[in-house]
Amino acid sequence: MRTQKWVKLAFVALMAGVIFQSCSKEDEIVQQEEQTFSVRPDFATVDNRPAEVIANFTITDKDALPIELDKNAAKGSKIALVVGISDYSGTSNDLQYCDDDATDWKARLQAEGYSVTALLDLNATKANIEAAINTLASQSVAGNEIAFVYSGHGSKGNIVTSDLYYISSTWFKTKFANAASTKMMFTFDACQIGAMATDLNASGRVIAVASNKTVYSYDGDATMKNGVFTYYQMKGFDSMGYIYAEPDFQYACDQMKAWAKTKRLRVAPSYVDSYTGNFDL
Repeated sequence: MRTQKWVKLAFVALMAGVIFQSCSKEDEIVQQEEQTFSVRPDFATVDNRPAEVIANFTITDKDALPIELDKNAAKGSKIALVVGISDYSGTSNDLQYCDDDATDWKARLQAEGYSVTALLDLNATKANIEAAINTLASQSVAGNEIAFVYSGHGSKGNIVTSDLYYISSTWFKTKFANAASTKMMFTFDACQIGAMATDLNASGRVIAVASNKTVYSYDGDATMKNGVFTYYQMKGFDSMGYIYAEPDFQYACDQMKAWAKTKRLRVAPSYVDSYTGNFDL
């Protein structure tokens, strides 16, 4: 009887060890899965500055005037501005692959014949972005093709500059109010950035956003080396053979949603198409 008792105790101890080891392996797998992406959160949730300071760092349509078109701008030009910010003021505010997103878009647009200005990381200040937007908007004359790309922090319809200014969708709308170009593309890989698709929408424009007004966007894993939305935009052009923006953006939306489903995440990428015909870059 004593021998049977010890055998039972040994069996129980063995099974407990197996269960513990199994749980440890499952925890390790979960941790590995959690490391395959990172959130681009609503910046307001990590902004610990006093409210009065944040108010002074918020730029809206009240701080903008429509940019006058350059009457001497060369017609038939393709002009782009790409902004990507991974390195923000204060290390706790940094993201992972936003500068890579902008660099990849720069290469893509240059291959399509665009003259591209790039503002990356700490160079993407409020002053530099405003100056570059003013130049871009002034060149948006009839006959020119215009593109703008942003990847970085977002919050409630705002992009966030490297020196921590919130620049709203209404500011962008006002800046481009005089635009006469009938072919303009905007794309934003940031959280809570959906208002850009509404406020910038106008005839001749295609606008892609990685999120709606409430949800987040995400940085992908080390094999992607991009924001998830940008990764699938690049894959659409480079691997799927898309030559038009509309099917590429639809592919990016579909694939980001499929990716998010495997991670049990909620995403809401979308695009609006107010361009007549197929928008080739």
